[in-house]
Amino acid sequence: MLKSLKAFGIAFLISAVVLGIAAAIIMGSLEDVLTGSFSKHDSEISDILNGDDTDDEGQGSATVKNDLTDLSGESFSVLCVMTDYRPDVYDYTMSDADGVGIFKDGVRRYGAAKICIVRCSKETGRFVFIPLSPLTRVSTAAGNERLYDVYTDYGIDFLRAKIEAVTGIPIDKYAVINCNSMNSLTGAIGAVWCSVPCDIYSDGKEFLSEAGVKSAKKKDPKAKFDLYLEKCEDYIGPSSMGLLLFKDYTNGIEDELTVSSMYLRGIFQNLAKFPEGSLGAYWENIKACVSFTDIDSDFVVSHAELVAAYNERLAKTVKAIGVFRTSGDDGEPYFDLDQSRTVDNLSEYR
Repeated sequence: MLKSLKAFGIAFLISAVVLGIAAAIIMGSLEDVLTGSFSKHDSEISDILNGDDTDDEGQGSATVKNDLTDLSGESFSVLCVMTDYRPDVYDYTMSDADGVGIFKDGVRRYGAAKICIVRCSKETGRFVFIPLSPLTRVSTAAGNERLYDVYTDYGIDFLRAKIEAVTGIPIDKYAVINCNSMNSLTGAIGAVWCSVPCDIYSDGKEFLSEAGVKSAKKKDPKAKFDLYLEKCEDYIGPSSMGLLLFKDYTNGIEDELTVSSMYLRGIFQNLAKFPEGSLGAYWENIKACVSFTDIDSDFVVSHAELVAAYNERLAKTVKAIGVFRTSGDDGEPYFDLDQSRTVDNLSEYR
């Protein structure tokens, strides 16, 4: 019995020594990992742990730093508007034959088809894109009107004032471009990276979804619609106009606003690629594509460093808060914007 206990005690002591040595080795290795490996990548780990934002397109976390503070130029906001004015396709002339302004058969109304604010904030280190639905209803002297019609009825200055009021974002400059000048714009700045949420078909004038084509062919079986843009994420060049005029998205107004902001983000990506110090010179070529703007070369030159600093890591899309209504007082759909919540939501980007 004593012999067995003695053998057990010797075995126990040997095991304890072996386990102690193993533990020391493991702890030493662990200490190396904690102090050695981490110290090699401390800045990278710090970036990950202290990252204060994620990108808004769901592509994972992205570290956002205020890279704009020391750059020349002040924070700025630009209101960007694209109209659906196409005089080469439609007649917008009014007839006064009866002494009143009556639209002739086939004549269409045009307005602000795409509206988006870009806000560059040095304080937050952000480029914030705020797309607004043209169907957003605001108050005017003639009653409630959609932003689409406000531009045509009252002009860019009134539209600008209304958008400042409903967003709380002060607008420094504006740029209005007609849709049929989009091809010239992409010729001046290059094709723009943008997603196309669904296939788009066209008869040369209208741009429809597959469901829209089926509906149109029921009315006119001989009507021909070709695939104009396939669902993709790619560089959009001459087909930009059709993409931006398209409305019949599966997700409706949500996709339409996403395209508005992503296309403008693509434009800024291209502007940031211009050779250093050359944006002011290029601006005259770009300005030739724009219908109305109060942006001059001095503004472009003084803010060129900020534009050149643009990248998607610093970009964020923030949409207005509200409810889409299928029918208003006039039977047409509109976006019922919650002004108070929208202003509060955008307050940090002013």
